Amino acid sequence: MDLPFSGDLIAALVFPGVLGIFGFLVVAIWLERKLVARVQWRYGPLYVSKPLGGLLQPVADLLKLVFSELVLPRHTNRLFFAAAPILLFFAEGLPVVFIAAAPGVVMAPHPYGLAIAVVLVLLVAVLVVAMAWTEADKFTYVGAVREILLTAAYEVPLLLAALAMFILYGTADPYGVVEAQSNLWGAVLNPLAFVAYLVALLMATTRFPFEIPEAEPEVVLGPYTEYGSTLFIYAFGANYVKLYVLALLGSVLFLGGWLPAGGLAGVFITLVKMLVFVLPAMLVRAIYPRYRIDQALRIGWGKLLALSVAAVALSLVWRLLR
Repeated sequence: MDLPFSGDLIAALVFPGVLGIFGFLVVAIWLERKLVARVQWRYGPLYVSKPLGGLLQPVADLLKLVFSELVLPRHTNRLFFAAAPILLFFAEGLPVVFIAAAPGVVMAPHPYGLAIAVVLVLLVAVLVVAMAWTEADKFTYVGAVREILLTAAYEVPLLLAALAMFILYGTADPYGVVEAQSNLWGAVLNPLAFVAYLVALLMATTRFPFEIPEAEPEVVLGPYTEYGSTLFIYAFGANYVKLYVLALLGSVLFLGGWLPAGGLAGVFITLVKMLVFVLPAMLVRAIYPRYRIDQALRIGWGKLLALSVAAVALSLVWRLLR
């Protein structure tokens, strides 16, 4: 099916652009709460829009936060305090500019588009640290230090997992990457890189069992402790935006993107393949305990790093055999 409008317009406004990001925020928050509730034999969101299974509960929460009082602490630089979560939110979504969701559905086509997207994902962690620094609160500092340690532990494996696939395909262009998977998905060609990427995704989005910077019983809410109202929406939603971006990137790198279709059908296929990364990230909250920071770092700098190095080696072997 052909696209009714220009692909870059759809990419910017619908998917994977503005409507896709904000729609994902509402649906993902609702879906996560529903999945966890089902595993734990609870109802989850229900009473707001009961006929829809509580689907509008995140919207109600959003409205409540928007109209709640915005408090800016006196002991900090108020401009930086307010700007940091907003910059973080939009910076988390910036990599989608270079990721194609279907043939022609990309805002900024580039021969190294996926490599640029990976670099942008890795650079955003600086804003989390800046956000914690502006708050000048001991609990946010604890969360920021844990965020820095986790970031250092997942960045190298995530980069190596993506690099392994670029070596395997011989390109970082979204179209070239997808075309290279016309016969076999990248997850099958290099399962080591796929597993390393999935674990790094959990660490990058601080999902369970790596929800360490935001461990409420220990450090309140980590880097987001003093934020409320609309600023909390930006701070809280940033991790979901990163999950959205990494799921989209993973679907192109490992699952053949929009294949075997194109046009609107290809967009829908890409969206469905993103669930392969999104659903496990949500379900681990219900079935897995949280690691201590030393355990998480041991995994990141030990097993995960070794796995990603092995993934690069496997891709080099594939290239030599070809």
